[in-house]
Amino acid sequence: MAGLAVIALLRPRAYLLFAIAGIAIALHAGKHENREREAFARLDPDRFVLLEVPLEHDWAEVDGAHVLRTTQFRANGIAFNNRLSIYTRFEPPQIAMEATLRAEGFLRLSERGDYTFSIKSPELMSYEGTLSRWHPRAWNRALANRLERHADDYPDEVALAQALVLGRGERLTAELRDSFRRGGTYHLLVFSGLQIAFAAGLLAALLRWLHRPRASDWLLLVFAALAPPFIGPTASVSRASIGIGVYALSRILKRPTSLENLWCLAALLRLIVDPGDLTDASFHLTYAGAGALLFIGKHLARWRWLAHAVAAEIAIAPLTLFHFHQYALGGSLLTLAMSPLIFAMLIVATLACAFPPLLAGIGTLHRLCVALNGFGVSGYFAAPPLPVLIAGAFGALFALALLQQRRRAVAMIVALLIPTAAAVVRSLSQRSVPHPSVTFFDVGQGDGIAIRSADGTIVVDGGRDLRLLPLLADRGVRRVDAVVLTHAHPDHCTALPALVEQFDVQRVLVSPRRFRGPCATRLLAACSRASVPVQLLRDGDIFGLPDVRITTHLADHTFRRAPENNASVVLHVTAGRRTFLLTGDIEKEAELTLADRDLRADVLKVPHHGSKTSTSQTLLDLIAPRIAVISCGRRNMFGHPHPSVLEALHERGIRTWRTDRDGSVGVEVRSGRLYVQARRD
Repeated sequence: MAGLAVIALLRPRAYLLFAIAGIAIALHAGKHENREREAFARLDPDRFVLLEVPLEHDWAEVDGAHVLRTTQFRANGIAFNNRLSIYTRFEPPQIAMEATLRAEGFLRLSERGDYTFSIKSPELMSYEGTLSRWHPRAWNRALANRLERHADDYPDEVALAQALVLGRGERLTAELRDSFRRGGTYHLLVFSGLQIAFAAGLLAALLRWLHRPRASDWLLLVFAALAPPFIGPTASVSRASIGIGVYALSRILKRPTSLENLWCLAALLRLIVDPGDLTDASFHLTYAGAGALLFIGKHLARWRWLAHAVAAEIAIAPLTLFHFHQYALGGSLLTLAMSPLIFAMLIVATLACAFPPLLAGIGTLHRLCVALNGFGVSGYFAAPPLPVLIAGAFGALFALALLQQRRRAVAMIVALLIPTAAAVVRSLSQRSVPHPSVTFFDVGQGDGIAIRSADGTIVVDGGRDLRLLPLLADRGVRRVDAVVLTHAHPDHCTALPALVEQFDVQRVLVSPRRFRGPCATRLLAACSRASVPVQLLRDGDIFGLPDVRITTHLADHTFRRAPENNASVVLHVTAGRRTFLLTGDIEKEAELTLADRDLRADVLKVPHHGSKTSTSQTLLDLIAPRIAVISCGRRNMFGHPHPSVLEALHERGIRTWRTDRDGSVGVEVRSGRLYVQARRD
């Protein structure tokens, strides 16, 4: 979008130049990506890889594991410029002033195309080298370690100070992040372009107050150059630094330009640095929001601050819905209201790096921010159809190129409202389904299932992350009659606390066996906060929806092997004269206990993601399904589904669908017939 806007504002002779430059950049990026994939393919997947990683961030604790993220690494001496997440189950040593991590382990590709690396033992890793005292990253590390000494006394305050001033958000708790996300103000909490602008504006204002405008321009240029190596190679910092640097350079060269031209040029330069930003959600939101302020807000209304907020809200709404299926109503207004508090918190946090007792003041300001952020209204909604989104974007660009001032602003608003309106219509049209259906969502390596009829929805399990929520919203689901948790493993449970708090959930049904662990605790806490009743399922319980009857099957004892998996709730679903068997993660031991029951079904949800420890011949004889669905993640580290399971299904002529290969699999019952449709979300 930004590149097209550049072309629209320049003379026609620039068309060919920008087209050639764009093609060259894309070809170079594609060749580099292919070289990395070829190098990765040459690595032996069954042997340890020697990894060398620059220490750009701290370790973060996520669901009992420790994670270190980086944007570049070397594997067996081969350089990769790509995202990498390193996982350990043990607590790694604290990073002091070391420069590099060396470790041995297995390098893999995640289902999202990012690289992952697991370190099994502390003996397989070490920190090496020392950061130069003149490197900006060393200054950042020294300040982080200074604040870390006070983490026991001020845990939240230290986390906020490190995030706001140093760009280190690893210590922020999930609850704190989620509260700001729901208000649409999370961008204020982490170091981003806003902090860069605050700091640069403060420096510039100080020097101009001292009647040193030329020194101010040079200082801004130096600041723009130092900010990325100080904070780290994050896209938001890079975008802000490029904009400030271009502005300072234009003043130094005595070639002042408009903010509109700076917006276009900064976007183009960022794409030259990283062409992958062209499809990045944060890039879209950053430049769409800034463009709305420049081309819409400044030409509307006498109350400029309100016009700017409304303009930004209109511009980012369709993009937020498209990328995240989520929107925070009033997020722009909250940003305006909270900016002074965040600015004050930023100043106090900066001073606290030198005078740690000031950390107490951050807590007070943060409580005010949390209270104000509570006024935000957010939720999950359907995304606008891609063709409508593209049409709205091109409509806004044509208005930008052909119209002027107020007419341009009004035309852009109309164009940008089209995809948002289409999302609302799409959501309302899918609130009810004409026929009973069961949808097996592509939630990665986990289970997430929706049973729907004309008058209701039942959700079974929630996957390993929050992907289930936008998938439900995209199909118009806002009210959930019941949530069933088959067992409390993270790949079935993780999204359910958020689902309970952010959707209209009527009740939660859980197994009485092996209901324990961190995810079970979070689910119970969420049910308590949302006043949602929790009920225990028993063997033989019957519940459901109009046109849908569900019978519960539970083992009567705890198994010695895989006790959590074998304690899974098994659901026999009858919908429109057709039957489904949802098996959770039961393994062969629990499968044998079902042998004396009538569980014949047309559709089988293959147990345990197609693991070789499940789907016995006994189970297949008992069920005799026509269709099988395997819920598993692309390139998952467990090797699911196992070839022996696929072979057994093939030998019996069972038509098999897989979420890793086919996407979300919907099975609709119409006039007693089954209709299967796969969809990539």
